[in-house]
Amino acid sequence: MENLPLKGIKVIDAASFIAAPLVSALMSDYGAEVIKIEPLTGDTYREAVIGGHVWPESDIDWAFILENRNKRSLSIDLKSKEGQVIIKKLVQESDVFITNLPNTPREKLGLTDKIIRKLNPKIIYASLTGYGENGPDSNRTALDATAYFARSGLMNWSKTNNPEETPPFPIPGGGDHPTGLSLFTSILLALMNREKTGLGTSVSTSLLANGVWSNAMLIQAVLSGHQPIDTFHWETLSAMRNIYKLKDNSLFFMLLTNEEKHWMPLIETLNLKHLKDENKFNSKDKRQLNKKELKIILQKEFKKYSYEEIRTKLIDTGIVFTKIMKPENTINDPQTNLNNMFMNIQGETIKNLKIVSPPLNIENAPRIKAKKAPKLGEHNIDILKELGYTKEEIKVLQKNKIIL
Repeated sequence: MENLPLKGIKVIDAASFIAAPLVSALMSDYGAEVIKIEPLTGDTYREAVIGGHVWPESDIDWAFILENRNKRSLSIDLKSKEGQVIIKKLVQESDVFITNLPNTPREKLGLTDKIIRKLNPKIIYASLTGYGENGPDSNRTALDATAYFARSGLMNWSKTNNPEETPPFPIPGGGDHPTGLSLFTSILLALMNREKTGLGTSVSTSLLANGVWSNAMLIQAVLSGHQPIDTFHWETLSAMRNIYKLKDNSLFFMLLTNEEKHWMPLIETLNLKHLKDENKFNSKDKRQLNKKELKIILQKEFKKYSYEEIRTKLIDTGIVFTKIMKPENTINDPQTNLNNMFMNIQGETIKNLKIVSPPLNIENAPRIKAKKAPKLGEHNIDILKELGYTKEEIKVLQKNKIIL
């Protein structure tokens, strides 16, 4: 573990919920020391699993664990004079400051980039917002469902071909994780630049910017003068790029990206050679024109096979296909397990708990073994001692409710 790329880097995580805290979790995986700053009531994300309205109900903070592994928690009242002294001491000896607080709380708590970087010119100030640093919505609170999915156009894309239907609710956290990776990348580039210049800087990203980035193919088409595309609905798609039910009622997703090359291997494998000479299906245009009839024929044939059977038949054809997996199947998929997409975490109450790994693999710089997420204020005394506070001074801070 001597070659951990971020060993020696100290990070202050003054953030809540998902997208920003996962950035410091990623940094901790590769050796950074992370101190999570929380109010006396704690990060509200600690209660995400309570109620079961969006997340599965649980007695274990499994959602919080995923984004806050390996960290130390300092629970502190930053509105107090003493709390401000503590945070300033931490800033002066840190390398990275991460926050997703809206602008107004940043100003009230003295956590703006100007204040932080004046205290420590070498620090990397990393800001994550909902809608960007500027503009009429820059100070608004947002979640990935609103900023990443809805505002960027991604959510609209998930509708069916019935324009009156409402889009489904986005996957919780589905926009937070790629957004966190963007900020993680920005921080790493800033640290590399600091090696050259000796100076820190401010980096930022937003849920909206990452939603637009994810929706770039459709938005770029509009930027290039085209009308918005509205053809990717299962009912109107080609039979060659569609979903079929299999014998075990699982869903089979097939994408013939090169019909001229793969049409014959497909019908030969499925014992449908007679379609070769049928006038309705002997060209790409005709297959598209008669897609409904062709889909019925293919569906009847696919229904004879399980996924493993159809996989065996098609695996050597070069046709692009897969099974549509449920999350409970994904965790047992040999592809996810053999490629280290889950990792063990030590110290949690769930025995042999695994968590989702970050999609990063560096051959000569392995991640540390993941350790449990901290309890609220678990490391208050240790952190304050490291800052030079005595036992008596710490007791006074506790008595005055400056720290938990």
